Amino acid sequence: MEQIVVALLGVLGLLIASMVEWSRRTHQRDHAMVLQMLKQMGDSLGRSIDRVEQTAIRTEEELDGHIADHARGAFNKLLTEQV
Repeated sequence: MEQIVVALLGVLGLLIASMVEWSRRTHQRDHAMVLQMLKQMGDSLGRSIDRVEQTAIRTEEELDGHIADHARGAFNKLLTEQV
């Protein structure tokens, strides 16, 4: 009788160990898939951020030029010439 209990405990231990291992592998696979999706989203988001940043830089340069024109009075000359 004692040997049967030991054998059943051994089988039960193997079943639990195999379930834990299966769960661990599934968990790793799920994490790998989520990480890949996050990287894809990050790559596309990075390109979008770069485009927005470049547009902001161009707009800033245009505004700086326009403000500099006002500071030099370039538009005053145009207005007096048209009148």
